[in-house]
Parts: sequence; structure tokens; C-alpha cells
Amino acid sequence: MSSYYEEIAHPMDFGTMGQKLTEGKYSTMDDFAKDADLVFNNCRKFNPPTTYPVNCADAVEKVFKKEWAKAFEKKLSWAEKRSLQGLMTTLVKEDMQVF
Repeated sequence: MSSYYEEIAHPMDFGTMGQKLTEGKYSTMDDFAKDADLVFNNCRKFNPPTTYPVNCADAVEKVFKKEWAKAFEKKLSWAEKRSLQGLMTTLVKEDMQVF
């Protein structure tokens, strides 16, 4: 039986992610998401399917992806929507005048 560190080339865990976050080591949100994916993928690689750790990884990943998507959603106010509509109308008119 091999050990985790023998089998997993790039180990990652949520504790390390928290420390990296605290120390400002993530340059982008994408870097953070890649580490989260690494945690889930490493778990599935090291543990047999349908075992407790894999079931936990599946559940946490599902919640993570749902919440992560919310971080990129921005609810626009009515005024912001109107402003964007006005901008798009202007851009379309300007574009049509070029042709």
C-alpha cells in the first residue's frame, strides 16, 4: 500500500489553502479554484470510489461550485441595467453608422 505522498504528485488540502489565502499567496481567484479542484481530484485519486472520503469530496465540491458561481454573479440594479441598455443602444447606433 502506497502512502498519500508517494501517490499524489501535488498534494493540497484546505488548511494549506487557508494559509495561502491568509498570506496573500493567491494572485487570482482562478489560482484559488485550481487548488480547490486539486483537493477534490487528489481525494478521488487516492481513495477508492464510493468510500466515505470520496463521498465527502463529492458533497463539498458540489457546494463549492455552487457558491463559487455566486461569487461571479453580480445582481445589477435597475439603474445599472438602464445604463447598460443605453450604452448598448449607443454602441449599436455607432456601429451601424460605420457601415
